[in-house]
Amino acid sequence: MGELDYNHQWVVQDLVDNHGYMGLWGVFGVGRALSYLPRILTRGEKVLALTRGIINVRPWLLAITDARVILLSRGYVLGLKLLEIPLVSIKMVFHHLSLFFGEIVFHCGDFQTRLGFVNKKELPELMTTLAEAMAARSQPPPEPHSERLANLERLAALLAKGALTEAEFLAQKKKILASR
Repeated sequence: MGELDYNHQWVVQDLVDNHGYMGLWGVFGVGRALSYLPRILTRGEKVLALTRGIINVRPWLLAITDARVILLSRGYVLGLKLLEIPLVSIKMVFHHLSLFFGEIVFHCGDFQTRLGFVNKKELPELMTTLAEAMAARSQPPPEPHSERLANLERLAALLAKGALTEAEFLAQKKKILASR
């Protein structure tokens, strides 16, 4: 797997075992990038899928998380290259299948990124995972009206139990209704 940082080796192995679509070549060419990936993940960020591909004849690791798409290349000579695309900024994604490999194209407004030579067999599942992550990320937050209604119902229950006086109830009700 290339040289792995000892502290991150178990994390890397877990990522490959549970989320990797590395195909026949495994982590060939992206082992160093894979060993670096745990260092750039934010606390609580969940990796959903991994694969490898080529951008401009250089191997890249693609990691789809619950918050972003990470493209990472870490070579000996050219050093670290990192491209992060928040899921909410992806306007369109499509894939193309050729005879042996596939290609993923990310459109993000004014720019696009192409990752070629992706494992063809795993590409449909990878695209489904990406679409689900994008849909989950774009869900609107719960409406404040439903939260206020729930708070008012709790207050009414406390009033009915006798835990609040009528004056306390009215004061809290006024605060809830005034909040946005």
